[in-house]
Amino acid sequence: MLEMGRPRQPLNLKADVSAVRERLKDKKLEGWQRQRLQAVLLGMDGQRGLPEIAEEVGAGARTLSTWFELFREGGLERLLTRHPAGKGAQSWMDEATTGRLREKLTEAKWRRAEEARPWLEEQLGRKLSVAVIYKYLGKAEARLKVPRPSHTKKDPAAVESFRTTLCERLHQEEISLERSVHLWVMDEMRYGLQPLTRRVWTLKGVEPVVSIEPRYQWGYTYGALEVCADGAEFFHTDGVSQEASACFLEQVSQSDSQGFHLVLQDGAGFHLSPGDSRIPANVRLITFPPYSPELNPIEKLWDTIQDRICNQHWQDLTALEEAINVALKEYWTTPAKVRSLIGNNWLTAQANSSSLSVLAA
Repeated sequence: MLEMGRPRQPLNLKADVSAVRERLKDKKLEGWQRQRLQAVLLGMDGQRGLPEIAEEVGAGARTLSTWFELFREGGLERLLTRHPAGKGAQSWMDEATTGRLREKLTEAKWRRAEEARPWLEEQLGRKLSVAVIYKYLGKAEARLKVPRPSHTKKDPAAVESFRTTLCERLHQEEISLERSVHLWVMDEMRYGLQPLTRRVWTLKGVEPVVSIEPRYQWGYTYGALEVCADGAEFFHTDGVSQEASACFLEQVSQSDSQGFHLVLQDGAGFHLSPGDSRIPANVRLITFPPYSPELNPIEKLWDTIQDRICNQHWQDLTALEEAINVALKEYWTTPAKVRSLIGNNWLTAQANSSSLSVLAA
């Protein structure tokens, strides 16, 4: 049996029809106001149903019901008043709660929006749907990100101290201020013929496939980016070792043989230690705290390079290195790309603090 729809409530039949007609004569009416008045006028005679009125004025039946309800509640004034865009009911999420949510998000403990529900419901004192959870996460500018692994031996205090005292470390180096001074960040990337796959766009139900031929052949790229002057140096080698590190530091030193070079590096065993006799005379080394790769902005470069060489079959290491060189060339020929990797952060702030007395302008 078909269920009949709810009958339409009549409009206020005692309303002054002439008042509605008079308002329709107002030449200052906007199009949406005139449309509402016409709909109400047709509805007041009680002779037409919603579908007929809707077809005549060019609006949906549900929309007409809303207009008629506005008219019943507040007459012409309510009917002809439109809320500004986006001004609905007041949000339950005030600025103070949004601030607390942002602080909670810095803990990076929630993997799914559903996991944020208990905390938000406790804060707001009401039950929330998942859709509302997503809305409030968006209001707090939350983003779903893959966390970077951090070793349990990492010392956060040492990392923070390095961030805030690098300027002092730069001043402690024995540097002749009559020579130009360059600040570099240095690191290495391993590449090889093992398959490197990453996500691709495709259609729902389609399983993307990449042809592979796993082989155990590897190479390494040494890289250094200049923090303040946009320089870039790269060096391919069969393996990492102190000898290879010494060769790369020599290459960096010769980028300005008359200048002075401060190189920030991690504490890998194949890196030279400060004071090693193999370090070029115009180079000084500063070591990052242990287990703190996030301090080195060149790490982002390797991720970019891997994006360029993934999901492809390489005939041999030579072909792979040629592709890597094409990507790297963009950095030694385009200073803006180096600047985008270095960014504007604690490192550049510390370097700029040293510029008057240590780093060349």
